[in-house]
Amino acid sequence: MASRPKVSEMMLAFDEHVAEQLKATPEVLTTEGEIDVADLFINVPKWRKYAKVSCVFADLAGSTNLRKGRWEASTASIYESAVRPAVVILDEFGADFIDIQGDAAFGLFVGDYSRSRAICAGITIKTFGEQVLVPALHKKWPNDPPETGFKIGCAISDLLGKKIGISGTAHNAPVWAGRAVNYAAKCSQQAQAHEMIVTKPIAEAIQDNEYLFYSCECADSPVELWKDRTIEKVAETDKAGMILSSSWCKRCGDSYSEKICSGSWKRPDLDEFRMSEVKDKYQKVLNFRDSNAKQIRRGIYG
Repeated sequence: MASRPKVSEMMLAFDEHVAEQLKATPEVLTTEGEIDVADLFINVPKWRKYAKVSCVFADLAGSTNLRKGRWEASTASIYESAVRPAVVILDEFGADFIDIQGDAAFGLFVGDYSRSRAICAGITIKTFGEQVLVPALHKKWPNDPPETGFKIGCAISDLLGKKIGISGTAHNAPVWAGRAVNYAAKCSQQAQAHEMIVTKPIAEAIQDNEYLFYSCECADSPVELWKDRTIEKVAETDKAGMILSSSWCKRCGDSYSEKICSGSWKRPDLDEFRMSEVKDKYQKVLNFRDSNAKQIRRGIYG
């Protein structure tokens, strides 16, 4: 058996490493275009900076209870059934980087319509969990179905990227410094199964897109699908987010997703609804002005 290094020797070496790293000022290189993991530095004091990276974090709810009353092989099959499709979805929507962390997966999106593609990927993973995964699990175990589904988080920020670990071995991986991954994970932690929570910058993009914010053409009348949600443990600039409980419509999901990912935001079928909203807002302004005028007159002549 090979001899083990002494703890004291490792602490001495790490003390020198920490002092050297904190003394140095790493170079930050602003990088445009797609994220290329092979282009990230290792054992070199250089980081790459990517602007406005959207992150989708998909976490499997109740994963610690999935083994309850089941064989290990059955639990393994549930993980495989759930996580692999989530990764495929992230890839299909053009994620530049994908990572798996236990029962969770996250994807990073940059480039054209990256925010829209990230949002659509999150909704699609949520839809898969609700419309495909859970029904299949209930069919497999009708007497004791697993209580699960995906909890989705989405956030955006600039990110610094670098490989950290041991060069020349398999023991190194990209590290992403910045809010996007951390906040997307916090959003997913605060969601329940089949829910998607997004930070304020993502919410603003959703509110500006009629294909995302309102119910589809199948509804009798347009309904706002997203509700306000305060996100805990994030900065003030991000905490006024929103939450989604619904999934893609089986009839309209394909066409809406395609339009959103190609930059479309205005729905022709909402022209009449849009005009009625404008009229309602204008009427409220007139009513407010009229009420103020009456109060002023009463104050002067009453």
